[in-house]
Amino acid sequence: MEKKVGVIGYGSIGREIIAAIRRQEIPNAKIVALFDKESQVISSVDYDSQLHLFSDFNEFYNSPIYTSLDIVIECASKEAVREYGKKIIESNKDLMVLSVGAFSDKEYLSELQNLSNLNNTRILIPTGAIAGLDSIRSVKKYLDYLTITTTKHPKSFVGAPFFKNSIIKLEEISHEETLFEGNAITAIQLFPQNVNVAVSIALAGIGLEKTRVKIIADPKISVNRHEILGKGSFGEIHIIVQNVPSPTNPKTSYLASLSAIECLRSMCNENFRIGT
Repeated sequence: MEKKVGVIGYGSIGREIIAAIRRQEIPNAKIVALFDKESQVISSVDYDSQLHLFSDFNEFYNSPIYTSLDIVIECASKEAVREYGKKIIESNKDLMVLSVGAFSDKEYLSELQNLSNLNNTRILIPTGAIAGLDSIRSVKKYLDYLTITTTKHPKSFVGAPFFKNSIIKLEEISHEETLFEGNAITAIQLFPQNVNVAVSIALAGIGLEKTRVKIIADPKISVNRHEILGKGSFGEIHIIVQNVPSPTNPKTSYLASLSAIECLRSMCNENFRIGT
């Protein structure tokens, strides 16, 4: 059964999702709407008579096109999740969230989950730029320790709030340097565009407060590297993922786009599923 899809945000991930649907790589998915609050971004989108473009959310939300949607995919920012999430759930749409850092606010996440239950909709978080999320979720009751170490090139951290009050100068980093060690809550506050994966594994595992995060800048690295270590009575999970950065946004791994595409593919074909 065909699913009509709307996308919020036309950055690197939004572009990849729309392109994949247009190439008919996702059976039963039809892209019909794109919202981005930046009008100049919307004006740059290639013309397609079947893709309706919006730069005003209220216009998007109140349109007949929005009413027809089955799935809304957020790939803009955690602020977008907070601003639009409730309305989307209340309008009986399934919501896929890429900016999972928004869910570091446990009260807001709980509120969305309650709304989702009331409206019989789904909130989906793709695995993103890592691997093994299903395994971590499977053993969450048996985890004693969970950590993620993220290593990226310094240019990936441009604009991170961390540097407003840090003595570390991004442009002066000449060798591998640890920027941060702490829990997932603080990590996503200081690096909101770099460590959504930390929030994902925390939610799948032992929680935001207990999940430890280490962030490293390395000018010699050409990939985005994530190392996950979980230990408990079940045994040990040790995962290393080295992703090619997105060609258009070095803060984002290309795997994050591919993961979102696969998540949508699963949503549009519920008769067959691999993984927990």
